[in-house]
Amino acid sequence: MEKPHQPATPEGNFTPLQDNRSDQGNPGSPHLPSITDFDGVRWIDYRKTLTPRYGIIWRDIGACYLLLATGVTAVALVQRSLGGSAATAVAVPVVLWTGYWLHALFLFGHEAAHAHLAPRRRANDRLADWLVWLFFGSTTANYRHTHMTHHSRLGSHRDTETTYQLCLSVANLLKGMSGLRVLEVLLRKARLAHRTAPRRKSSKRPSARRHGPGRRPSRAVAGALASLRSVVLHAGILTLLVAGGSLPAALAWSLGAGAIFPLCAMTRTIVEHRRLDAPCSVDFTVVEHGPVNRLFGSDPLSRSFGAAGFNKHLLHHWDPAISYTRFGEMERFLARTPLATEIEASRIGYGAALKRLLWEAWRG
Repeated sequence: MEKPHQPATPEGNFTPLQDNRSDQGNPGSPHLPSITDFDGVRWIDYRKTLTPRYGIIWRDIGACYLLLATGVTAVALVQRSLGGSAATAVAVPVVLWTGYWLHALFLFGHEAAHAHLAPRRRANDRLADWLVWLFFGSTTANYRHTHMTHHSRLGSHRDTETTYQLCLSVANLLKGMSGLRVLEVLLRKARLAHRTAPRRKSSKRPSARRHGPGRRPSRAVAGALASLRSVVLHAGILTLLVAGGSLPAALAWSLGAGAIFPLCAMTRTIVEHRRLDAPCSVDFTVVEHGPVNRLFGSDPLSRSFGAAGFNKHLLHHWDPAISYTRFGEMERFLARTPLATEIEASRIGYGAALKRLLWEAWRG
């Protein structure tokens, strides 16, 4: 857990957060199997009742699609009825709107990585590949491969998701908006996948995998195909908008997907896991950061910016097998345990956390 008022120390003397319970579970998380509430109910028994509510998940995914379509459709309709100048004025907020809701949709790929979109793993992965990851150039299996290490190595140099190592400086914010941060992440994950790929022993003929007569493509091939599908999809959307006579709508989609979406993703990750007192001068590729998890609000803005349960990210890291659709019950259960104090100490609003991180970056 993060100490709320731990003073910052200069680079070279920066002390990472100590996690004295990492041997009991994921870093920064308590050993929930040993937790019992004040009525004597054990967490390991109660959690069996917290199965995903698939209807809620698909309702929320559908809402993201609807809101995305609403933005560009509004620009196109204004173009048709009021002309290009009015459409350009409407397109400015729609850039933010499009990037915001693409980011919300993107977070359901994380829910799929934990197999919460459908009862069967294969159906879960295929649905997510074609209805979520289609926009973002990846696959459920590829994301899952690196994401699970994030849970087991949070805050260490072996963590596979390291955006929180960045401070919220102007330079990093511009890097997020320009797409350079996305490129950095993709290159890092490609190098990681190459290092961790199993070395195939030479043989006269490759053995068939257990999935049947047709072998599945490797993660690298599947990732390349997913990237190609995503490029085709976005190109198709832009072509339809331009062909329909609405260049402002096409620009709104381009800037929303290319600048605002990656900025939202970068900022959210930093707010979730970066120490509030961490100065920009510390190089967390050299100094270990330590595990930090937070619990944000439940208001509509927090629930949409932290869609798919990211607004309750602490609960997810404490037990990654629980769907966000059951976080309400999980939080109420833990409030009746000795962990209640720790949960309350972890609460902070997105705005308050963002303000403190921006202030630390400004001071640096």
